Amino acid sequence: MLLADPNVWIAFGTLTVMEIVLGIDNIVFISVL
Repeated sequence: MLLADPNVWIAFGTLTVMEIVLGIDNIVFISVL
């Protein structure tokens, strides 16, 4: 099971945080334009 591997959860969490941060950056960038 991949879900039992902590490294999978860490990688998934990191990607999720990056997506949220990049999404916020894009919203700020668009609103500045």
